[in-house]
Amino acid sequence: MEPSSPAPAEAAERRAPRLLAPLRERPFFLYFVGQLLSQIGNGVFLVALPFLVLDQGGGSAQLGVVLACYGTVRLVAFPLGGTLADRWGARRMMLVSDAMRVVVVLGFALLSTFDPVPLWALLAVAMPLGALDGVFLPASFAVLPTILSKANLGAGNSVNSVMVSSAQIAGPALGGALVGSLKSDIAFVINSATFLASSLTLLAIRPSRPEADREAAQGETVGDGPLTWGAVLRYVLGSALLRMSLLVTLVVNLAYFGMMEVALPSFARNQLGHGAQGFGIILTGFGVGSVIGALCGSTLLRLRRRGLIALVLGVAEGLAVLLVPLGSSIVVATAAMLVAAAIQAVLNVFYVTMIQREVPEGSLGRVMSLIVTCAGAAFPLSTLLAGAATDTTGPTGVIIVAGLGISAAFVLGFFSKPYRNL
Repeated sequence: MEPSSPAPAEAAERRAPRLLAPLRERPFFLYFVGQLLSQIGNGVFLVALPFLVLDQGGGSAQLGVVLACYGTVRLVAFPLGGTLADRWGARRMMLVSDAMRVVVVLGFALLSTFDPVPLWALLAVAMPLGALDGVFLPASFAVLPTILSKANLGAGNSVNSVMVSSAQIAGPALGGALVGSLKSDIAFVINSATFLASSLTLLAIRPSRPEADREAAQGETVGDGPLTWGAVLRYVLGSALLRMSLLVTLVVNLAYFGMMEVALPSFARNQLGHGAQGFGIILTGFGVGSVIGALCGSTLLRLRRRGLIALVLGVAEGLAVLLVPLGSSIVVATAAMLVAAAIQAVLNVFYVTMIQREVPEGSLGRVMSLIVTCAGAAFPLSTLLAGAATDTTGPTGVIIVAGLGISAAFVLGFFSKPYRNL
């Protein structure tokens, strides 16, 4: 993307850096309320599912099979979700997905009455849920430009990121309290109710441009965007912003997943001597950093030479990760992960907003599906490699490689003039 003079919407955004301005727009306010409840419900689900399996006679191996099948189906569904969002509207696909998840999640509540829970029954619920989640996610990234004014798009992404990060802290805490004091079935019923609430808020939204107008304009293009997947792929490969976004997404997630899921727990237990408690403290620091970064995210959009600053921040994110093992200190490790998470959240807001502005509306769902597919595909490879490396060389080496990988991904961006001059 060649640099150009700021659009009126961008100029207005720079003059009025009001983080809460998007909440004054009714469609976004409804979206925010529904998604906040839904994200908290997802956090409850993350706690309830493992204990459903383990408490009802299943073992860790069975839980692993369930999660693997769920994740695989979810990954496969990402491109479908992007396609449907482009063809039928992102808000509509979110609504359909949430409405169906209301029923599917209740299936887990029903399974809690089984003792033991058959593996086939778990898969019969987990796999459709994975497919619905896969359809939902690309649409959730593509919907904001249709329900929010361009002047508030960056701030809207920032508020949305704050909401997700906060829910990722509150949801599991609520889930732990519910499962610990009551039963898993109550937690699943509450999760189902949050999907119902999200469905109702999405139903109440009236997009800034009616979806019927977009459907009437469909031909070779949708909303001035390419219609076929082949055209979308050619468009992505021809865009410096999108090529680098896919590369950075893949590399950063390859670095983070294995480090967070495998190396950090081992580091907390063996090097820090704090075990699960220490790991929890580090994750809390990461969550707090995500909230702080999300609050500051839209600020970068208003700065001069913002593309260059984003690349410098990306390199700094990797350097922060490199500091995690320094001194084998829980304080240093937590502070380093807090800084890394804050930078990551700022960059997420920045790059998602730039993609939403750059990509034609009729292609945004499929482009976002490619990005989330890169992130999803990184998970199994990253955890597998990190597991083998941690057993061989120890967690410190894995953490160092992760930090170097993150910095290296952003260093590559310096060699792309359009990316550097975003």
